[in-house]
Amino acid sequence: MEIYKKAYIGNHLVNILIGIVGLLIFIVGTLMPGSPHQRDCFLAGGILLSLSSFLEKNAFFTVLEGIIVIDAILTYFTKSNTLITIITALMVILTIVIFAVKGSFKDKSLMVGTVGLIFLALGVGLLNPICYTIGGFVIVIYSICGIMRGLQIAWLFLILNAIFTVTSAIGAYEWLTK
Repeated sequence: MEIYKKAYIGNHLVNILIGIVGLLIFIVGTLMPGSPHQRDCFLAGGILLSLSSFLEKNAFFTVLEGIIVIDAILTYFTKSNTLITIITALMVILTIVIFAVKGSFKDKSLMVGTVGLIFLALGVGLLNPICYTIGGFVIVIYSICGIMRGLQIAWLFLILNAIFTVTSAIGAYEWLTK
């Protein structure tokens, strides 16, 4: 006899509402590049999105936002992009190793999401808006795969990364035309 296992922790609607609040805060941060409050929005929004993803038992989105949260926290303590880059790279490598050891890459869409994660980490490390744009776009594709499998939390990340990708693309265009 198979034991029923909930696909989420707690109340599904509350989990999604937490994510929506996080999404809105994160979007505000995305739309104010260069503002000293941007990292505050990324931190608060990232915490809520990470919590929402954790409660919805989605490892990938939890890790993705967890890395964003740690990067945001690091910006309060260091101005060294090198240190942030090293820590981000180590977190991404650790994530890939854990997913590989657990056999998570049997889900081919997770490979797509991981490529997006790698490009976002490259964006952090290189401060390159092209990498951010590619990473965000790939996460959009991963989110669509999740939506097609019925993951409601993926809608939040589709919206977030679509907006992030557009704003990054604008930044990439400005960066290339300087």
